Amino acid sequence: MGGRGTVPVAVSILAVLALGACGGGDGGTDPSGAETSSASPTDDPTESLTPSPTEPLLVPETETAEPASGPRLEVSDIRVNIPKGWYQTFDSVVVDSALGRVDGKSGGVLLSVVATGGDVLTPKQAEKYFWTRGRKPKGYEKQDDVLMGGLTSGYYTARDKYYDMHAATLWEDNHVTKVQVNFDLEVPDEVQQELFQSVIASYSSPRMRL
Repeated sequence: MGGRGTVPVAVSILAVLALGACGGGDGGTDPSGAETSSASPTDDPTESLTPSPTEPLLVPETETAEPASGPRLEVSDIRVNIPKGWYQTFDSVVVDSALGRVDGKSGGVLLSVVATGGDVLTPKQAEKYFWTRGRKPKGYEKQDDVLMGGLTSGYYTARDKYYDMHAATLWEDNHVTKVQVNFDLEVPDEVQQELFQSVIASYSSPRMRL
């Protein structure tokens, strides 16, 4: 992925956090760094929520990336590690964020977790949960599903004029989770993929720690 003149992801994320803090419930961007929907996932009548006592289907683990070994982010007892040398910048009850450098370029991680009040989300609903008014992020591309904690998780990428974004989404145990990793446009694709995979490989939930 080529760059078109970069602006550090740090500026982008901090601006998003500031906007989210001021946005309230008007459907604007929230502190998770991207796209929060002001509308309920049930706005689409074809995607009504279905209560269920069951958990998402566990998938046998295949060969995965080495989990990231940096500091831990934790929201609602959902945990991921950030790459070594990166540092946490924000900590709240719904989102944690971190920043770091990749060969002199900017990178960032956002862990967003929200309880769904007993409603079970489909994979598609989980993916759309943090979007603004259900709209796809700019430059959205659906990717093949990935595994987080042995569960099949949605994965999409997006791009704007500042950064590339990788997001994995999952509903588990009454919580919807998004793990988002951002990179300066000049960070090579293979490096982006390696670091993203290392972050989601570190995913941990209470189910996994019983």
